[in-house]
Amino acid sequence: RHKMVTDAVHSVRIPSGPMGSSTSTTEPARICMQILHTGRYAIHPFAVSASATKSPISPFPAKELSLAGIQSTIADFVRCATLAKRAGYDGVEIMGSEGYLINQFLVRKTNKRTDEYGGPDFANRMRFAVDIVRQTRAAVG
Repeated sequence: RHKMVTDAVHSVRIPSGPMGSSTSTTEPARICMQILHTGRYAIHPFAVSASATKSPISPFPAKELSLAGIQSTIADFVRCATLAKRAGYDGVEIMGSEGYLINQFLVRKTNKRTDEYGGPDFANRMRFAVDIVRQTRAAVG
C-alpha cells in the first residue's frame, strides 16, 4: 500500500534550479518516512521503556526492556527502514525526540538502568540510539 503513495509523490515534478531562471528543469518530489516507537507513551498494558516507569499520559506503567528486548527493538527499527526503502521512500527519519523510546534511553529520569544501556555515562545511555542508526545505515545505506 505504501508503494502507491510513494509512486504518487514521485509522479509530481518540482521546479528546480535558480529562481527566475529561464531554463525550466524539474525533478521528482521526494518523501521520507518517520519511524518511532512510543515506549512508555503507549496506551496499552504492554508498554515498554528503558526502565520500569510510568508516563503521565498513559494509565499503564511501562516495563523495562530486557537486553533481548532491546536487540529485538533495534531489529524492528532496521526492518521498518528496510521496508520503507522497498516501498519507495527516499529516506527515513528515526524519531528520537519528544519523549519517545529513544529519548527515554537518553534521559536519566526515564533510564534507571545499570547495564551497558544506562547509568551515569551518557555514552551508555546513547548506545540504543547509536545502535539503531548504525544498524539501519548498514542495512539501507
